[in-house]
Amino acid sequence: MSLRRFCIAALALLWLAPGAGMAMSEKKELEIGREMHQEILAKMPVYANAAVADYVGRIGQQLARDSDRPGLEYTFTVLDSPDINAFATPGGYVYINRGLLAYLQSEAELAAVLAHEIAHITERHASRQDVMAKTSSVASLALGVLAAIGTGSGAVGGVAQDAASSAGTAMVRGYGRDMELEADREGAKFMHRNGYDPLAMIEVLGALKEQESFARSRAKEAGRKPAVYHGVFSTHPRNDERLKEVIAAAGEMSPGAQRAIDADEFRRVTEGMKFSEQPRAAAVIDNRYYNGKMGFTLAFPTGWKVVNRASTVLAGPERDNTMLQMSVKRALPEMTPAEFASGMLSLQGAKGGEEIADGDVKGYTALYPGAAGAPARRIAVLYFGPYAYVFEGRTANPSLAAFYDTMFLSAIRSFRPMSGADRDAVLGINLHYIRAEPGMSFAKLAEASPLKDHAEAHLRLVNGYYPRGEPQPGEWIKVFR
Repeated sequence: MSLRRFCIAALALLWLAPGAGMAMSEKKELEIGREMHQEILAKMPVYANAAVADYVGRIGQQLARDSDRPGLEYTFTVLDSPDINAFATPGGYVYINRGLLAYLQSEAELAAVLAHEIAHITERHASRQDVMAKTSSVASLALGVLAAIGTGSGAVGGVAQDAASSAGTAMVRGYGRDMELEADREGAKFMHRNGYDPLAMIEVLGALKEQESFARSRAKEAGRKPAVYHGVFSTHPRNDERLKEVIAAAGEMSPGAQRAIDADEFRRVTEGMKFSEQPRAAAVIDNRYYNGKMGFTLAFPTGWKVVNRASTVLAGPERDNTMLQMSVKRALPEMTPAEFASGMLSLQGAKGGEEIADGDVKGYTALYPGAAGAPARRIAVLYFGPYAYVFEGRTANPSLAAFYDTMFLSAIRSFRPMSGADRDAVLGINLHYIRAEPGMSFAKLAEASPLKDHAEAHLRLVNGYYPRGEPQPGEWIKVFR
């Protein structure tokens, strides 16, 4: 066993004396947790990836059932934040940032993170803080949490000076050495009961130390304070006497029944997960147009050429003088889409008009006379958000007018809000897995990476090879695309 694995295993097994008495009733704790959860979700985006959310929730619920407070109703939320962090709030609410998921290597490591956060809840670390007992303002607690999420220190103006805000900050940035060690010890117990090897905490915490080292070097370059994951490592030096005592007793915990884990599931679930965003407002991928700024997408027929201009999108086949054009105007809430077509676009003679209603998209479409005897034009007005999206489909080929109109309608009806997966496809620099080939190096992979800032270091960190080492032929490694 490596020294790093040995040391962190020791931490996972540490038994501390019980902490201070509870500062509030469980009823109050649950009430605060529910209200804080609503405040956090109102301010922080949730990562809209159902596969990742379901997976995290399933692993978390398994661990919670084997915790010391299995009767709580636990909620696990993946936040759409690149920060490398996870935290818990009173009453059973656990949050993990997608940014942290990118640096984990296995389901057991994910379980280690979630078990640590569950332990903060089972040990009532939030309610055992004196500052928690002094506050009646849930909004202030939530503000402290949000401030800590948004900054490295948790200070926004003078907010962090408030007692409640300080308690909220502690939930995100750490409770101090004793409580963090207690969370590691209890979390290791929950993993053990659930069939996970508690030694996975070694790899997680080692990866966090590597990330902390990288973050500190970058912060030093930029002349700013680093933001690092909360927990024992920010307060527990490797040469601490207590750590030495723990190392001496590290082998006392007997191994439990190991869970049968699908070793490939973690890779399958995190395949394609967003790592960061690039400043791209719109894109066309496989004939589907995405507009990340306005938040919509629509599909054009296969084989059509799609041209994205500043104020319009043009699409059509390379024959028959056929074109579907989409332009954008300001919507007028006092007008229906049909009234917009006749009043603002000065269109008359509609035939076969019909309303369109699909969730947040409301619209109207009809055929209108073509110019100078040309076939009828397909016009549609779709309201989405503050804008009216105006479509005009036309062809110069009368014999194929009905055929093309079917295609126009299909494209118009495909208009919908972008999902989280859509946003990842357009805006995301995403994680993908490949098999390492002989001679492959992180330096070579970095040359082809869309990441422009410390690409090689990021590749090493997400693959557990920081600061040195190269991928071995045949192993799965993460790359950015």
